[in-house]
Amino acid sequence: MLRRLALVALFDLSLRLSAAPAPALTGVASNLVAHEAGFWRACQKSADTLAARDVFAYAFLLGEARQHPERFDTLFALADRMQDTNSKSRTYGNFWWSLRDGKVMDANSVDFSMRTAVLLWMKDRDFLPEPARAHLEKLLTLGIQGCLHHHVATNYSNIAIMNAGDLILLGENLHRPEVTAEGVRRLGGVFHYTQTYGLHEFDSPTYTGVDLDGLGMIVNFARSETARAQARALLNLWWTDIALNWFPPAQKLAGAQSRTYDYLHGLGGLDENLALNGWLAEAPAPAIDTLFTTECNAAPPADLAQRARPFPRLVRSRWGETAAQARTHYLLPDITLSAAASSYGGRMDMPLTVDCAGPRDSVRGYFIADGRNDPYGKIRIDAGAHKKAFHLSFFWAGAQRTTDALGLAVYREKDVATNSTVLISDFVLPLTADSFWIGDQRVTFTAGHAARVPVPAGETVVVRQGRAALALRVVWSRDLQGQTAPVGLVYDGNEFGAVRLAVEHSTVTPVFTGTPAGAAFWLRVGDGFQTDDALAQWRKNFATAAAQVSVTGEAIHLSVPGTDGPISLAAAAPWSEPQSLEPTPTASVLELNGQDIAQKILGY
Repeated sequence: MLRRLALVALFDLSLRLSAAPAPALTGVASNLVAHEAGFWRACQKSADTLAARDVFAYAFLLGEARQHPERFDTLFALADRMQDTNSKSRTYGNFWWSLRDGKVMDANSVDFSMRTAVLLWMKDRDFLPEPARAHLEKLLTLGIQGCLHHHVATNYSNIAIMNAGDLILLGENLHRPEVTAEGVRRLGGVFHYTQTYGLHEFDSPTYTGVDLDGLGMIVNFARSETARAQARALLNLWWTDIALNWFPPAQKLAGAQSRTYDYLHGLGGLDENLALNGWLAEAPAPAIDTLFTTECNAAPPADLAQRARPFPRLVRSRWGETAAQARTHYLLPDITLSAAASSYGGRMDMPLTVDCAGPRDSVRGYFIADGRNDPYGKIRIDAGAHKKAFHLSFFWAGAQRTTDALGLAVYREKDVATNSTVLISDFVLPLTADSFWIGDQRVTFTAGHAARVPVPAGETVVVRQGRAALALRVVWSRDLQGQTAPVGLVYDGNEFGAVRLAVEHSTVTPVFTGTPAGAAFWLRVGDGFQTDDALAQWRKNFATAAAQVSVTGEAIHLSVPGTDGPISLAAAAPWSEPQSLEPTPTASVLELNGQDIAQKILGY
């Protein structure tokens, strides 16, 4: 069901804005109404897990499907219960995330709710019975206050764009020009920030899809020419960034990532957008927001994916206001290597990654700071109105040329949560790799049988996958007692098909003694190995290359000879920003093989 929905993108704007939905969209909506039968049963029971955003999304499905007008009263009564109607409240007009919350715990709720509510008003209000129509108008009018009171940081792109788009459409369709003007102003803030500092929520398998939806909503439905022009330019930049970091041999968005919920595979909600535009053979399983994504789809240039595919390619970009808020991604035909120069903020980011050719649901290579015995991101903990598999925040510095990268993680006492049970720096690897080597020793693992193989200090670990290989070396480490931390290649018997190169700062509840713990990794990737001898020589070259490590007091300097030039980094207490990085991170918003390609797109 809902396979290959790309045909929807062919409908022109006049069809999208017509009073009745286009026939193809009605069919999609009808299928989704049937798929969400369980959601309606939950609504009838007032289940406490009901989310305000889903109530409005389901109402939009009914409107577009032209089905069950009698259900709107129940849906809008549920929304009423979750809306803050206290005019003196700072969240006035916003919504509880879910019925069980009893208060606004996630201020983004109003933005997610209004995006489908306003489209329901624009496209389907003639289908609503008069009492339900009046009820929706009341919810929207109060929702405007919620959106206006929700001041979103400009670099929080997915919500900043959504909030601006909601205000633009609410103002245009409820005859509130001052609201539209505020939405246009907020979108302009996102546009000008991006012109200067790049895509802050970069390469996210989930939130990139939300960005595309929000921009597409403006392009497809707004009347403001200024807003439409800026949204289209931002869409072109986002799609170009996706294309450059897209790795066809694994059918996924590869490279370092700002925020992800799927640590193991790097997949997420962006799959819906990719399928709509023919980049994936099949769409993911339908969800309650699938219709919204479908109707807001604004297709990229048809040849973009092909134009961005040549290998090798070096993609560099900045994602924030400091010089170290930048990333590098080098893509070869069978493997990619990527490093962020500094941490996005920890908890959900992937600052050092390797992606190999193979099935898109195969395990990728990634660094993770683990404090909860959850290196695979499968154990969710309370995070406000939600549960998320957060990992630790920590200091990070990374440097990369092409095939070589350095990454440094340092853990201060404030970085380790009170519920931490371990402190381990992991680089996760696929169990299905063709071979593992520790020095000259080949190591094998059997699924279901846990094993830990010690890695001597400074020894090389090599992983081969097809014609490609990854070499890793821990060039510096420190445990919580100030000693060199033990390192092991670990298969813990997990069901996910993952192995870890684990630097064990503490395998029991961490107790700090005043010295920060940390680890530094040197990674090198290679491709095109046709013989075992060629791989053996490559392994030897990496193993015999000398890393320079200087630790003085609370400062560290690392330098390694990359295949195409030296790579180095330096950092020191209080571990807030890297002191130096070689090569210097790019200052370009988006750069391909040394050429700035964002300037033409954004016009700066």
